[in-house]
Amino acid sequence: MFKVLQLNNISQEGVKTFSSEKYHIGTSVDNPDAIILRSYDMHEMSIPNSLKCIGRAGSGVNNIPIETMANHAIPVFNAPGANANAVKELVIASILIAARNINQAMNYVDGIENSKSLKLDIEKGKKQYVGYELPNKTIGIIGLGAIGVKVANTCLDLGMNVIGFDPMMTVENAWELKPGIEKAESIKDLLKSVDIITLHIPMTKSTKNFIDIEEISHLNNECVIINLSREGIVNTEAVLKALDNNKLKNYVTDFPSKELINNPKVINMPHLGASTNEAEIKCSIMVAESIKSFLEDGNTVNSVNFPNVYIPNNGENRLCITNKNVPNIVGQFTTCLGKSGININDLSHKNLDQIGYTILVIDKPPENHIIDAISKIEGVIKINSIG
Repeated sequence: MFKVLQLNNISQEGVKTFSSEKYHIGTSVDNPDAIILRSYDMHEMSIPNSLKCIGRAGSGVNNIPIETMANHAIPVFNAPGANANAVKELVIASILIAARNINQAMNYVDGIENSKSLKLDIEKGKKQYVGYELPNKTIGIIGLGAIGVKVANTCLDLGMNVIGFDPMMTVENAWELKPGIEKAESIKDLLKSVDIITLHIPMTKSTKNFIDIEEISHLNNECVIINLSREGIVNTEAVLKALDNNKLKNYVTDFPSKELINNPKVINMPHLGASTNEAEIKCSIMVAESIKSFLEDGNTVNSVNFPNVYIPNNGENRLCITNKNVPNIVGQFTTCLGKSGININDLSHKNLDQIGYTILVIDKPPENHIIDAISKIEGVIKINSIG
């Protein structure tokens, strides 16, 4: 029986994915085979020696030491695209709230609750909150992954001019973009043309303070920045200065800080991006299925630190090998098996950065001395026999 440690509450639909016959899942589990979580910070956590994989029921994985896990042959799975519609809808809501000054207008109405001439004050106040309509306004979308593509297509349907920027865009996502969406050649070209920008990129060393003083200087006056991705990709200090001198009209963020709260030009939300029942269900089921596929079959579907390797399991024996990305290592695996009289019926090997992963479907169970021999090949990190 596989044991799964649950570090955060996840949808019951995801919990039910782990059948009671093969799995035990709980919030207090010793020597777990897998961990499933949402926002729990694992960076200071002592990692059990029994751990084989980690599943994040969402897209962001900043709370998990990704590289360390890869070096220990522990794949980390997430749920790409499962929350894309939820985030897209919140982006659209954010655009409308900023364009029509809804946040400030609602605060104004709350402030005149005890007015003796309420109707008169309402009519007077509305003049301060005249907004604009979206058709022919230009939005720049930084990051055209699952979320960015949905945002781009919806904004186009709303009549906006849409410019996207993503030098790492996949062919699959490119096919999803509707005709009429312009793709910027550089971030500078995008910034100088837009009324609103929305960011949909991960938080990495290279994207920290991706929007800073220099980038803001290229924006048109009274631009709106929407950040529902990660806190660190926008420099808070630079944004506050730009709001003070009216370079920016509004900053919409899902990551409030003390500096941002109570600023009338900042629209703060408590990390609502993926907070819908539908998204939580999809994320939990998706990552649970990835955990099961790895534990039972060795497949690494939707891993962020392992290459995507998948072979359907028809009840065969298989060897799953994590290795360093070095030349001719797969040839050494096959030679070792051939010398032992084991036929390979199927094979898949891929690399991601410094990590290689191989699934070998073989015609009979490998004896211990064969597993030992492969384990001793230079560059092999871990070997797992399934069957």
